[in-house]
Amino acid sequence: MSEKPMCLIENNPNEQLRVNQEALKILQSIQQPVVVVAIVGLYRTGKSYLMNKLAGKKKGFSLGATIQAETMGIWMWCLPHPENPDHTLVLLDTEGLGDVEKSNIENDAWIFALSILLSSTLVYNSMGIIDQFALEKLQYPSVQTPFHLQFPYLQPE
Repeated sequence: MSEKPMCLIENNPNEQLRVNQEALKILQSIQQPVVVVAIVGLYRTGKSYLMNKLAGKKKGFSLGATIQAETMGIWMWCLPHPENPDHTLVLLDTEGLGDVEKSNIENDAWIFALSILLSSTLVYNSMGIIDQFALEKLQYPSVQTPFHLQFPYLQPE
């Protein structure tokens, strides 16, 4: 278990996504079944706040008080499962999609795809109702991600 969230997938400006080896070691050390819940959605929509609520904690995933995005990449938090003591709950908080200030917009598609692939439950966080525009925004990462997913840059260095 981890006392606080840590970065699992690093998203550095002008670079490819990279696995944090320390986080990978923590995941490899888990000896029981895991329930992985990931959250995706547009930037600055309260994903980190919602994940802290899901964790039952007031503090954990970093919350920003400005319009600047706070979360970069994919962050994980390994906790005891609240209802099933022989399972571990792994919460994945993701960088917000659609931030025009990002230097590598293509990484939105990869973060979205990785969230789908890594999670047993995916939460799509949306402000307001999910309308046609929201569905079109949700379609963008899936269209931009190559069908033949290759992750050569996610291998240990």
